[in-house]
Amino acid sequence: MKIVKNYWQLTKDLPNEINQEIIGEFLLSLKVSNRSQITIITYRKFLELFFGEMKEPYTSLESNTILEWFKKNGAHYSEATLRLRLSILSSFFKFCIREDYIESSPMKGRWFPRLPQSLPKYLEKEEIAKIRNMSEFTSLRNQALVEFFLTSGCRVKEVSDLNREDVDLEDRTARVIGKGKKIRYVHFTEKCALLLERYFALSLNPQEALFVTTTGKRLAVRSIQGILQKLGGEAGLKTNLHPHRLRHTFATELLTKGADLSFIADELGHSDISTTQIYARLPRKEIISLYRKFMG
Repeated sequence: MKIVKNYWQLTKDLPNEINQEIIGEFLLSLKVSNRSQITIITYRKFLELFFGEMKEPYTSLESNTILEWFKKNGAHYSEATLRLRLSILSSFFKFCIREDYIESSPMKGRWFPRLPQSLPKYLEKEEIAKIRNMSEFTSLRNQALVEFFLTSGCRVKEVSDLNREDVDLEDRTARVIGKGKKIRYVHFTEKCALLLERYFALSLNPQEALFVTTTGKRLAVRSIQGILQKLGGEAGLKTNLHPHRLRHTFATELLTKGADLSFIADELGHSDISTTQIYARLPRKEIISLYRKFMG
């Protein structure tokens, strides 16, 4: 993504100077907290839209005023968009409470639409076998890449950023940098370690990056996505294969083996276990069926 200069700063003057100042502080706090550029820009644009029509200070905004604004301006919003924009406003007021600028938030929980959560899309045991088999016809790098995804549960950006020095083949662990630049250690299987060892031995001049192109450059996120999508197509999968599907497969397999949700959350790098709760929503009959497929 192209870096936009000063993307966390307001791009227009708001009618109220107090709102201008505090919203600026809020956006800067998001930048300091390492929130992504696209997230901060999304927050900034909506806050500019909402407070661009508010002459009164945020400290005196009442619930009815906010609700009327959404009724007037948000009638065309989808439920997902409405929930996102309510969340942005709610985050702003929570920031104001933390900074002791206000005592309570005018936001109401009942305003938020309840969105149906889709179940995680994972690979069946037969599909995993097809992907592994197909990778054997391509390259040792692709074999190691697929196996690492399936047994570590990493995000695609985490895999792209990995360096060789981050990998401990003896302990079968890797040091990854997750969301918010949080460091954690992931694990991988003995089979994956053997593939990585053979992959390392291919190069007389090991590069810094773990997974590289044929010219020695680090595999970018887009390139990894392309490799997996091509493998999925050649393996005859009915739907596109993307990195997050392998992550879901890893988590689902742990669940079928009886792993506790807190353990799965740690392995996936979830800072909030509620994010991991999606796997607990799999129907019990489906979990039993999956266990028998994976474990026999």
